[in-house]
Amino acid sequence: MAVNLTGILTTEMINSLSNVYIGFLTLSVVGSFSVLVVSILKWSYLREQVHLLVQLAVADLLAALILMSTSIMNKMNTINSIIICQYSLPLSLTFYFISFLLAAVYAWKSMNAIQGWRESQSDDQRQCARNKVAVPLYAFIWLVPSALYLAYVLTNYMVAAMVIPLDDRNFVDDGKYCTSCFLFLHVGRDSCSNNETFHSIFIRATLFIMVIGVMLTCSVIYYKVGKWYEKHEQAGLFPVEGDGRSRRRYTRVISTARNMVLVILVCWAPALILILVSTLMIWTDIEQRSLFALYVIQAISVSLQGFLNSMVYAWRRPNFTEAVLGEHTPLIAYHHQAFFEDSL
Repeated sequence: MAVNLTGILTTEMINSLSNVYIGFLTLSVVGSFSVLVVSILKWSYLREQVHLLVQLAVADLLAALILMSTSIMNKMNTINSIIICQYSLPLSLTFYFISFLLAAVYAWKSMNAIQGWRESQSDDQRQCARNKVAVPLYAFIWLVPSALYLAYVLTNYMVAAMVIPLDDRNFVDDGKYCTSCFLFLHVGRDSCSNNETFHSIFIRATLFIMVIGVMLTCSVIYYKVGKWYEKHEQAGLFPVEGDGRSRRRYTRVISTARNMVLVILVCWAPALILILVSTLMIWTDIEQRSLFALYVIQAISVSLQGFLNSMVYAWRRPNFTEAVLGEHTPLIAYHHQAFFEDSL
């Protein structure tokens, strides 16, 4: 049975999209890998904050590498790419989900570090309490998305078979479209696999819930952090400094928090828009090739997540770069000042 594939992306469009993915994913791989390597080498200087940074870098790095491998596979034009794609794209999204959850945990730890450090009775008690919470929390973050991925793979809906009859190859641009492996490329009306409808809906719905949920969570947490900081500054808890250092510190905290939320918005808003518009294609006469510009924007934004995270959570944070460059003694040595306070 032939599938309706009118108005699909052409071979030239698919090749261009592959190049976009490969080019911008390279930036993410370099950014995440640099944070990972430096964090391991400077473990003794970064101490507690390195636990979360390393996990975030690993999640972003794995997601970028898997997505890059699928893009390279598109240029090779192998028939086996159909089977590989069914497993690789959901796996890359799994690591992106883990990255989202780690971003939410980072926001929560930032709030606790800023609002609670003065009231803690001792550093030993604070460290013990953090360790009791951290291990099961990190295990939950990694195991739950992994379990969802395994459930996805093991369901009876996964069909690893040729999805286009050989007789229909001349109608689909030599099979290039159906052997291509891109995020959100296939939709219900023009999908090359009639057995993937359930999984397509599941992935898109999960992505919507995850992105919007994490973004709202981080926004609320950082908003509370800003209000708490402003309230205590006005109350005179922070010293009035002639050089305006306290005000600059407050501005930097708010700016860093805003950037952390913006990374999620900038990287995944085009993807959410693409999902909405491409879903409407099922009931409208919109042709997929007319959305090519949106596919390119979505490819650029998603591909840059690892790079932007490496900037926001590491290289543009003064306390990270100072510790890495050896310009400060270990951050936790300053018991009178929370290490998150300067730049979250």
